[in-house]
Amino acid sequence: MLNYGVIGCGAVFEAFQARSLLQTRGLRVLTACDIDANKVKRVQQNYNIKKGTTNYHDLLADKEIDVVMVNLPQHLHFRLCLDAAQAGKHVYVEKPIATRLEDARKIIDVCRKNEVKLCVGHQRRFINVDMKAKELIEQGYLGKIFKIRAISCWYEKECEIEKKPWLFNFELGGGGPLMRWGIHKADTLRYLLDQEAIRVYAEADRFVHCSKDITAEDNCISLIRFDGGVIAELEVSNSQQEAGFSRGETVEIWGDKGTLWYQPSIGLMELYSTKQTNVVGKDSFIKLKLELDHREFIRIHQKFVKSIEEGGTIPVSGEDGYKALEMVVASYRSAKELKPMTLPLEIKNRA
Repeated sequence: MLNYGVIGCGAVFEAFQARSLLQTRGLRVLTACDIDANKVKRVQQNYNIKKGTTNYHDLLADKEIDVVMVNLPQHLHFRLCLDAAQAGKHVYVEKPIATRLEDARKIIDVCRKNEVKLCVGHQRRFINVDMKAKELIEQGYLGKIFKIRAISCWYEKECEIEKKPWLFNFELGGGGPLMRWGIHKADTLRYLLDQEAIRVYAEADRFVHCSKDITAEDNCISLIRFDGGVIAELEVSNSQQEAGFSRGETVEIWGDKGTLWYQPSIGLMELYSTKQTNVVGKDSFIKLKLELDHREFIRIHQKFVKSIEEGGTIPVSGEDGYKALEMVVASYRSAKELKPMTLPLEIKNRA
């Protein structure tokens, strides 16, 4: 049984993570840590967490803690991850691993030096709908993939964005919606294709959220070339209001033997394939609705616990987190310099 110490007990922890952790075999949340004492007390009571503290150094000094879960805004990941690794704790850090490539590389290096395992919270690759898409690709229903499109477009009120500086200040948060949730889709592209990005061209701008304090984009479209030849489009927005249709989040994949379209958050999936797909016969089109099981957080933590206790593959390694971040950083550099970026990117100030 591994003891988790959670640093950051805000809305994300309570809405998405806490109940999943309670259902994950092989771990228990021993300590809750947050600078807000009221949050600590609330989550202790709600989820039967034994210990609580407002000082993360106390958590790191606790010999009972095996894994530190860094659950803070992205601009705070770097210091916490280093401190946790240097304290000899395994690290689970919410995405993105960091906001800068040099910081991400330093986290990976320090974890390796201290012989602790590092997992990055790209749990969305473990949504059962995405896992089904991966299965269909591996079974050959699409043949050789040549194009893929990932769309993650939502709407946030400007007044809500302005409440949290890391959401609107580009330098502090490392970016806008591309860094916040588009990075999940960058990871999805790698996961589905099992290929690495080699070139990125992007356009980004502010069209709707244009108050004087907001410096992060509200829309970005990236074109990405992968080393296996696939052309990908990654589209994100936090200013897109839906009008009679719910496109929000979709993935579309084209291959020489079939086409797949699905919505991960809803479970809708459509497949056309020249391979036998149902009793109707060849060249079939099927439409289905997969029930979401909401076990993606359970799956990633289960696999992480197993990798610690038994050895083997980490579900989403530091290198995986780095590669997703690299695609995002390349997109921002491209949009700023108005030219394609070749990957891997040069890391500056890697000291």
